[in-house]
Amino acid sequence: MTAACHLLAMALAWAAFCLANLAGSGLATLAGFPAGGGHRLGWDLAWVMVAGVLAAWVVATLAPRAPRMHVLALFAMLLAIAVLAVVQLGDDWPWWFSAGVVATLPLQAWLGMRSAPRGTARRGMQD
Repeated sequence: MTAACHLLAMALAWAAFCLANLAGSGLATLAGFPAGGGHRLGWDLAWVMVAGVLAAWVVATLAPRAPRMHVLALFAMLLAIAVLAVVQLGDDWPWWFSAGVVATLPLQAWLGMRSAPRGTARRGMQD
């Protein structure tokens, strides 16, 4: 049961990350941001950060045990994906966007972990 809870916490964190990014994209369209350009990339970078904080919060809140380790595992996965995206897309993104995507990950993990409830809030999820 515990392994399933660990996997569920990670899966829900990943889903929260993806949904927050999609929400940011939809809001950019509603706000009238044109595709591409510095303003849109700034908006997208901000939403990547919001999505990362939300994902870290979700996994830290739902983890049945060791929330910090769960956030660390999520951070490692997001870091690998971000580095791979930056390497594959190369010059398609400006340097500040690429740097921001990778460099803000520790802050995202820390903010998500710090904002998650502690102690007894997770007790009901344990075996």
